[in-house]
Amino acid sequence: MEGKIHLCEEITGHSIISGKLSFAEALNMTGEMVRFEQKLIQLPKNDRLAVYGDTVAQEHLCRQWLGTHLTKGQWTNIRNEILTNENLTRVGFQNGLDRCLTLNRGLSTVSPRMMATAVEAILGAVHRDGGDTALATVMDRLGLRSDLLTSNIQDPPH
Repeated sequence: MEGKIHLCEEITGHSIISGKLSFAEALNMTGEMVRFEQKLIQLPKNDRLAVYGDTVAQEHLCRQWLGTHLTKGQWTNIRNEILTNENLTRVGFQNGLDRCLTLNRGLSTVSPRMMATAVEAILGAVHRDGGDTALATVMDRLGLRSDLLTSNIQDPPH
């Protein structure tokens, strides 16, 4: 498990501060016992952490949107473009995150749904470990960003 966590750190560019267990959970697609820090432990599947990751990723993008002149309709389009399961799956496989996941015995491939869930869970683990700045950095590195948000930033009031 530690090797998978290290690979995830390399791919995301996030050096874990204190949340190795959260990252182990984020990469865990199984309800089985896993070896972590030389012990067999029961880790929860990454579903709950994925819900958290989806929420904080959406909040991050919304904060960026608030600093623009973009409409509510454009916000909806940005959110739906970046945080869809289809896009999360594409980004996860493109970045090689499938190599980090712990699968159920007998499974050798990561399904699109599993990948989308894992990306959300990784974002949740990053945020729990490093906060908003770490999340923003990892989302940008993975390609979870919108040119509309970065090109329409309002000038601060004088």
